[in-house]
Amino acid sequence: MSYAVPTPIVAAPPAGRRPVSVATAVALLWAMAAAGLTYAIGMVAVTVGVVARFRDAVAGSDVADNFVAVMWLVAALALVLSLLVTALFVVLGIALRRGSRLGRGITLGVCVLGVLAGCGTLAILAAQRAGDAAPGTLSEALNSAYPNGWIVLNVVVAVAQVVAYLVVGLLVLATPRGFFGHSASSEWATPQTNPFVTGGSEPDQFSDPAVSPKSTSNPEDEFWSRPNE
Repeated sequence: MSYAVPTPIVAAPPAGRRPVSVATAVALLWAMAAAGLTYAIGMVAVTVGVVARFRDAVAGSDVADNFVAVMWLVAALALVLSLLVTALFVVLGIALRRGSRLGRGITLGVCVLGVLAGCGTLAILAAQRAGDAAPGTLSEALNSAYPNGWIVLNVVVAVAQVVAYLVVGLLVLATPRGFFGHSASSEWATPQTNPFVTGGSEPDQFSDPAVSPKSTSNPEDEFWSRPNE
């Protein structure tokens, strides 16, 4: 008894070229990481001059050291956070280029958090610009210690951050889901109607049993069945 060889499973088609949307999103992510790291390093450098000018303006104040400590803390946290974000964006970029489904989900989550953080920064900057500090106060001295256009630069950075995160999120969403592994599972190419095919000597176990034909009467057999006649 012979058996038919099962039809091989159809393999998924090989992945084509990387979508342009993915390449653009990765390039934008890495550019954002580089810009954020540059901004954080610049913030540390600016803080050095700000602290010096602020100490000269409020010489003899007992609470000036508290303001200085807060400024250095903010600068240090910004630098550490930018280093972590840079490492995260590099990893996410590699994951997106490889079509990782997990990388896609994390990237979308990071984009949402980035948009919210940018909007929060804009709200804080707007609140700072809403009211002018009274002359002779520590707040007025602190504002004067920063370089001209520093607040405007922060507004531009926050707006650019919101726009960049939105663009990256839209590019990732616009990428075909099949690139990130959202494809149907492999199936048999053709259904097996007769999984066990015999060579003709035995009936198929899934088919109806063959009915043997009725034997025809033979005059010679009738003669031997009646010997006394």
